Amino acid sequence: MFYSATYFRRTIAGWLLSFLVIVLVGCGGKAQEANVLSEPKKEVSPEIVHFHQVVKDGSLQDLQQLLKTGIDINAPGDNGENALMVAIAGKDIEKIKLLLEQGADPEQTDNFNATALRHAVYNEYADGVRLLLKRGVDRGYHPKYPLKIIEYDPSWFETHDLPMPEGFKEVMTEEEWKQSIKETLDSAAELGMKPDLTPIIADVSNVEILNLFLEAGDDLSRASPEMKRLLLKLGDEEKFQATLKDYQTHQSPRFGTRNPERMDNPFWKDMIRIGCNAYTARKHFKDADAFQNGAVWCFDRFGSSLTPLKDGRFVQIGGEHEDYYDPDFSIYNDVVIHDGKGGIQIYGYPKEVFPPTDFHSATLVADTIYLIGCLGYPEQRAANQTPVYRLKLNSWEIEAVKTTGELPNWLYNHHARYEPTRNVIHVEGGERQITNQQDEPELVPNKEQFELDLSTLQWRKLK
Repeated sequence: MFYSATYFRRTIAGWLLSFLVIVLVGCGGKAQEANVLSEPKKEVSPEIVHFHQVVKDGSLQDLQQLLKTGIDINAPGDNGENALMVAIAGKDIEKIKLLLEQGADPEQTDNFNATALRHAVYNEYADGVRLLLKRGVDRGYHPKYPLKIIEYDPSWFETHDLPMPEGFKEVMTEEEWKQSIKETLDSAAELGMKPDLTPIIADVSNVEILNLFLEAGDDLSRASPEMKRLLLKLGDEEKFQATLKDYQTHQSPRFGTRNPERMDNPFWKDMIRIGCNAYTARKHFKDADAFQNGAVWCFDRFGSSLTPLKDGRFVQIGGEHEDYYDPDFSIYNDVVIHDGKGGIQIYGYPKEVFPPTDFHSATLVADTIYLIGCLGYPEQRAANQTPVYRLKLNSWEIEAVKTTGELPNWLYNHHARYEPTRNVIHVEGGERQITNQQDEPELVPNKEQFELDLSTLQWRKLK
């Protein structure tokens, strides 16, 4: 059986890790039923157990009286959750407000590095998210406390049989499912030992909450693929309308010949509407020889940007499908305009005008989107350069922008925001390519912050 590597890496791993999150963090106090940490739990005092029980089941008056005793309001309970997290799980806004007024720390994390805001997202509690965002809490970019190492106990999964979801049975065997669980747990263990920052918007599964994060200034590109499709009104039950001839004519990725070139065709539009991977398209059109026929054009991508416009449209740019070893691996340079109602326009560009791009940032400034950085193919990455392009929304033309100053070098997977009062784009996080001591290119975490002044097109590294 030939199956998509990305399908296993993201769909199965994502499902399993989401399962862990739900069991361990988002169950409103039930997390203590599943001990998957290899480290023994710290004993929680009866006083704190009672405190959290009052937060969960007591009245507001009971909580007010208990707080007068001077109890430690931020004391952790099972799995490190504090009273504020318990109140969020109970969706009790008055208790949440009271705890915050009395000194509850919304930036404190549980044993899995989840803050109160992440708990509110897991519980799909919009009022709690709204309240915390108004207080300016961290949204997953600048944690107040160092990340904790998470040591998972694999024996827990050996004694808890995780059944294969029905949707997976069409593409894999039971043996493949068990192997995927093992590989995912190995990855989880590695991530647990080296925890990384993830923006909280990536965990959002509710449109109302997603809009709250967008209003707070988050990048829509960081949202999950499912949420982006929901926002774009792209259905989950769509079927191919393109004919076999459409597929054979347009199956391959290609660059545009003009700046821009309208590149709508039935097969590409189907791939956007359906959101399936290239393997699914091959299977539908009975295209068996993946390695001989080359990559299939696909819109199931990671590293693309998605920018909402004020008129209700959305602009999606580039991204890559699969990994380099897969026959359908490709990095794209196209621009897709969504009307937010399922309507689609596709524009392509010459490679010389706009190289393939992924993991760039897209920042809307007036009638222009500034594209900064990308991962790209290895041969694209140049020393002492930071790719910057701008997309003109009135014509959909793209042009390279020459910048000077203290460049971030080759940068990708970073966070960018526009500061209108100073007319600068602030850039931080992600990774960048440097030249190491052996005079070789090396990708390292970006620990610096930079600003691009749009008036002078000069970069400045912040001290």
